[in-house]
Amino acid sequence: MENNSVIVTTPAQLQTIIGEAVGAIIPKLADFRRKNEAVETDGMTVEDAARFLTEQGIPTTRASLYNLIYKNSIPYRKFGRRTVFSKKELLAWIDERLTRPTSKRSEAALRIARSAETK
Repeated sequence: MENNSVIVTTPAQLQTIIGEAVGAIIPKLADFRRKNEAVETDGMTVEDAARFLTEQGIPTTRASLYNLIYKNSIPYRKFGRRTVFSKKELLAWIDERLTRPTSKRSEAALRIARSAETK
């Protein structure tokens, strides 16, 4: 369907039409931009991961991180030659290694159970 009609307007009317059209689009663009900015990247470089672990109370250097990577004892991903860490996975890794204090009773029960197993 072709619309070959010609619209005659004044510059002020044209400016109003364009202003209304742009005004309708801007909130949609702002909402789109907000949604895209809300996605936080989780990937960290080796330097960022060492800094992050140090901030979490685990003093770490790049060399110690590469050692953990070599031993395959820390979660990481390789993309070509780049090593990338996930903040969520590092927090889970830290949580797995926390030692929880045990009560003296449960400690004594474990010792008794172990000594019973050896006899």
